[in-house]
Amino acid sequence: MKIRFAFLLLIVGAVATVSSCTRRPLANLNPCTINGVVQSVPVNPQRALDLLILIDDSPSMRDEQDKLAEQVPRLVNLLLTGGVDTDGVSMPVGEFPAVESLHVAVITPDLGYSTEPPTNFTPGVDFNPTNACTSSGKAGFMQVTGLACSAQTPPAGTLYLDRPPDASASFDMQFVADVECVTGQADGCGFEQQLEAILASDRNTANAGFNREDALLAVILITDEDDCSTTDPRVFDVDARPSNPYQGPFADPPTNSLVQFNLRCWEHSKDDEVDSTKVLQPVQRYINEIAALKSDPSQVVFAAITGIPEDSALDPENFNTDSDRYAAILAHPGMVEVPNPADDGQQDQALTPACIAGDGSGAAAPGVRIVETVNGLAGSNTGVGTVVESICASDYAPALNAIVDRIAAALRQLCLPRPLNRNAQNLVGCEVREVQPADGECDDGRGRELIGTEDVGPQGSPDVRNVCRIAQLASDPTAGVPSGLGWFYDDFTAETAGACSFNPEQQRVSFTEGAEPLTGARVRFECLQTAPPQTEDIGWPCTSDALCDPNPDNCLEGEAVTTAECEADPTNCCETRILKERYDRDNLELVCDNQTNTCQLTCESNVQCPGGYACYDENEDGSSYCVNPTCTLN
Repeated sequence: MKIRFAFLLLIVGAVATVSSCTRRPLANLNPCTINGVVQSVPVNPQRALDLLILIDDSPSMRDEQDKLAEQVPRLVNLLLTGGVDTDGVSMPVGEFPAVESLHVAVITPDLGYSTEPPTNFTPGVDFNPTNACTSSGKAGFMQVTGLACSAQTPPAGTLYLDRPPDASASFDMQFVADVECVTGQADGCGFEQQLEAILASDRNTANAGFNREDALLAVILITDEDDCSTTDPRVFDVDARPSNPYQGPFADPPTNSLVQFNLRCWEHSKDDEVDSTKVLQPVQRYINEIAALKSDPSQVVFAAITGIPEDSALDPENFNTDSDRYAAILAHPGMVEVPNPADDGQQDQALTPACIAGDGSGAAAPGVRIVETVNGLAGSNTGVGTVVESICASDYAPALNAIVDRIAAALRQLCLPRPLNRNAQNLVGCEVREVQPADGECDDGRGRELIGTEDVGPQGSPDVRNVCRIAQLASDPTAGVPSGLGWFYDDFTAETAGACSFNPEQQRVSFTEGAEPLTGARVRFECLQTAPPQTEDIGWPCTSDALCDPNPDNCLEGEAVTTAECEADPTNCCETRILKERYDRDNLELVCDNQTNTCQLTCESNVQCPGGYACYDENEDGSSYCVNPTCTLN
């Protein structure tokens, strides 16, 4: 049977812990906590993406913008082709479902001297900004003109570029040209409020229609300066004004008449001496609000091409997690913010660069607040995808490849973070439910069963939807795709291997033809199955007793390994020694339970089980095993 995959199921949840006491007759109560995989997935078969690009439009960014003009159109081509590169490099990011509906918008960090919330300070009286910093600057407006061009494809009355699903080849050519056009931005305020500009763009009603609830949102921030989102416009004062509580730094002490305006945001990002408050917005504001740009935070990808050291020790492959890498970036000596001693005593003195481009295209200050924001998003457990790359790179292709790869990971369908274990019936201990779109029905002709309703509307606006259970089909890799209507555990099809290539192992939930989720539905996948241990132990996947024998690497030299060898000489048995040490009990042996295909400790009574375990016949087939009888939140 031909199978179709709903490729654009956007991953919302991640690995989670599920606490559940199974309900059984009192004679066979097994109230054990079961850890599992939980995912909630909005169905988006149109493969829709909203791409918001913030480009620093200050004078120092002109060279970097030339490199962007080369690579941003390539980024759009990659998204529209599903990874097929058009510059001669074959498949740099791996295949993924091509984006069919694409919004692209460009904003700048120029908010003038405005703040959020607004203040009553008066320019010319309380502070004096530069001529380039007007009242609210570009106010988060999406830009439809570039340095010497205007975009042709924005829909009437909108400020973003819109590539519809049925676009022609000629439209796509103009669309890509428009993207290249609007990436050229200049003449912005030199006090950049990058992080606040992202939120200002979302607040700006002129940008309505860009951020769609049923689309993935990718935000790319490109800047050579750190964020200066402020709560007080007086920090932008370039005059030596005794009445301003935010004084200096000065290039000419003790005269103190020449303000070093390039250092003011850094100088006053620390606790000030007047009221011990920070004049810049707290980074946590942006961690919270960027994740909240979507009701489902894992529909957000946030990437920054900013000032970080170009050090191979900081390459992603050297770290187990994104957070580990971002912490290492922040701890790098190149991220220490100190005035550049080469410009000491000059009014235009800036911070020592975190990096200097080898191709002569400029230098970048340490993007500390920006990286702190990305790190906070990565560690927030909301599912927001994150990327950080250096703006000093001679070629932005690798940076944009990394961003496309993170977007592609969100476009792939229901890829699971770890393998699951099939039981004797080739089923996994999981359930897939579908919250229907408005007026959707649970049709048994699509493998659905109505199990209830759910109110998905905001408070005060009820929106009751039907909830269906989707039938699970037995999944045998040797037999191929199962017949019937429903879902199956898929770790063997070529489609899964390609779609989930970013995981060490490739596995996902797949649907047979005719059982695909409906547009506007939300699929919930709950797997109440214990995560397997790292080595042979209770819960280790098996198909025979031999697979439950301890790893020979854990045995002492000369020790017997197999069950038969252990029975012949129990005093020299690796299995007995390991299990005895692990559970502090004699005569323990792991066997393969044919029902669950997991290794278990056999028993006849509680006294034969390790401390804290109970002897229990979970499958009611006469085979008792030692289980943990306590419900916890592990």
